[in-house]
Amino acid sequence: MHITKKLAVLPLAGLLMAAAPAPSSPQASPAPQAADPDAPQPVSVAIRPGAAREALLKYLVKPYPDATGTALDTPAFDGSADAAKSLVSAGRLDLALVDGPALEAGCRAQVFARLDWSGLGRDRYFGPATSDCGAGATIGATVLAWDQAKLHATPGWSDFWDVAKLPGRRGLQKTARRNLEIALMADGVAPGDVYRVLRSADGVDRAFRKLDQLKPYVEWWDQPGQPAQFLASGKVLMTSAPTSTLPAGSRAHLGMQWNGCLVEVTSWAVAQTAKHARAALAVIGLAADAARQAEFARATGLGPATKPGFALLPEDARAQNPSLPAHLQSCLPLDNNFWAESGDKLDARFATWLGK
Repeated sequence: MHITKKLAVLPLAGLLMAAAPAPSSPQASPAPQAADPDAPQPVSVAIRPGAAREALLKYLVKPYPDATGTALDTPAFDGSADAAKSLVSAGRLDLALVDGPALEAGCRAQVFARLDWSGLGRDRYFGPATSDCGAGATIGATVLAWDQAKLHATPGWSDFWDVAKLPGRRGLQKTARRNLEIALMADGVAPGDVYRVLRSADGVDRAFRKLDQLKPYVEWWDQPGQPAQFLASGKVLMTSAPTSTLPAGSRAHLGMQWNGCLVEVTSWAVAQTAKHARAALAVIGLAADAARQAEFARATGLGPATKPGFALLPEDARAQNPSLPAHLQSCLPLDNNFWAESGDKLDARFATWLGK
């Protein structure tokens, strides 16, 4: 029987000492070439694609080779649990950055190891950023956004559906995930009850019936930057939108409804078969540094996964950041278990529904 191992975490200084190559003395021979089997091997870190990838590398990943002199290998990776499994099979994965469903699927399949949080400092992370196999790197949110010059009231998801009272087109992402949750909240389901309802066939049917009502008025988006473009051009009156893609300079003109927003975490996951598990944990530790978390948040608009990182943000930036505790309390965290179990089936049903 295969036993899932737990990764114990040493203090960060110990991790770095264990992971980094030994320093050379003045009498030491020149550093070995990469072909030398005794040379330190690169730590393999797979980063999911997306608009924030370069910032992730700059602020949260590159500090490791800078601090230790150990090279990183960043293999091609589409962010899925299957892709992580393929990299594991090829012996090319120590650490991966994945979204919630991929983290849950990889944890269930024992592609990712379960973390021992005693050394990582669970208390310094926001609650949604901690799980059995994942340590949060970033927190993102999808909100209801609108142009305040055209709509002076503060709408909720029920208003989003009310095209008679508030005529105009609406923007929604072309995906089942998030839209089913939004549809149920628009239909009066409390955020805390959304997944209980969605776990029944009647609940899923209810969400699709609600989407039926709005379908003729929807402009679908599939690129993160499109919601802001739709609002700027007047193509839609309101839209769902990732907060990180709403230009900071225009946020004074944009309204963002945080009640009923959808929160999701991008997490670090250590491969079950990692050749450099200590080094992988050291990367996580460095990425959790408060100053680096705050720098990344300022550069991207995403939320820090750690409380000390959030505390370093300027006061005006905190008010529109997904990690603000008041926002985390009023938003609905996406249920990774639900989407790992039902995502494929619901994505297929949504694609069929969309094509009708």
